Amino acid sequence: MQTLLISLLLATAAADTAAQRVYVLGSSINLRKEPSAEAESLEKLQIGTECRVAETLEGQWLKVLCGEKEGYASASLLGPEKPSAEKLKAEAKDTKLPLKQREDSALRAATLSPEDAELQKLLGNLFFERNLELAAGIKKPTMRRTFKHTCFKQSDSACIRDATGAVVKDVKVRAETKGNLFVVAVGNAERVVVYRGRYKINKMNELTGEALEQTGFATSPVLEKSLFFGLQPRRSGQWDLALGQFALDDASSSLLDVLPREWAVLEQSAAGSGLWKAQWDDCLKRPYLLKFDPDIHGRWLLIIENVGMDAGIKSRWISAVAKRGNELELTLEEDAVGSTREVFKLPEGRGDIAYLGNKAYSFKLNRYAEVHHRCIQGGP
Repeated sequence: MQTLLISLLLATAAADTAAQRVYVLGSSINLRKEPSAEAESLEKLQIGTECRVAETLEGQWLKVLCGEKEGYASASLLGPEKPSAEKLKAEAKDTKLPLKQREDSALRAATLSPEDAELQKLLGNLFFERNLELAAGIKKPTMRRTFKHTCFKQSDSACIRDATGAVVKDVKVRAETKGNLFVVAVGNAERVVVYRGRYKINKMNELTGEALEQTGFATSPVLEKSLFFGLQPRRSGQWDLALGQFALDDASSSLLDVLPREWAVLEQSAAGSGLWKAQWDDCLKRPYLLKFDPDIHGRWLLIIENVGMDAGIKSRWISAVAKRGNELELTLEEDAVGSTREVFKLPEGRGDIAYLGNKAYSFKLNRYAEVHHRCIQGGP
């Protein structure tokens, strides 16, 4: 059908090039300097824009004059009839049509009628329905990015939304779920990132999610309003990050991903015995920990629980990782301090003890004798 439409359009244009009037059918298309999808874009043409055919070409391109601008546009995205918002809205509501077609019709209709609140909601809902459909069809994931979050008497989608929006500034976040699948979009007026994946929640209300695919795109006012209809940007905290800030590349993430997530804090016995003991938190009934904590965005937080004179928790973002032999050089970011570098020396052979600086840690959390720090009001 599309091939026939293009053929008719090209034939009509050839018959009367000077008089042929065409309209942009896509929500927005590129007017290009040359008849190629790789050519420079001269301007973005919105749906409904009227153009005149200046020249017909072999293939799928037309040379057109749109206002004062002349360039090349794909014939498949132009048509002789001006698009109708009502007709496109009816297509978007037609449940007999494929979701992809309905979403596309809704986007074009909403672009034509940006003040139609019903269309905005419809487009947003169809976007998430379509992406949940894509999530269900994932056979070969492009990533396996695990993240965790504790849910506090909230819906599954709200919990995933909070996990995604944590420590990201000036963004809106929306999540939808179906069965064990989730889709979450996070973005602002310039860019949106979408994650598709699966999740589970245990009896302790602890959510474990796995992002399997990620897509990103420059957004438009219409699409941004539809995806986050009625939502407000998150409130920024003191150490919130910009979208994408400190996200590690795949190679760096893979160096951390093979490590155990939790390591017990150790101390060596006095009198030179060489025996190691685990620093034990009697409040939480577990060892004090060093933790490598990833999130859905590909960022890693290094969390160190300290005891004694340095009691408290220190959290630092890992902004870079380099492997040298049996060591990982970590570039760490700390608020008000800036970047520092620390070496994480991995266990040797079949050992279980690693070192960060001069402090020792073991991934075998219950192997060593315990040095207890009793629990008192307010903490140990």
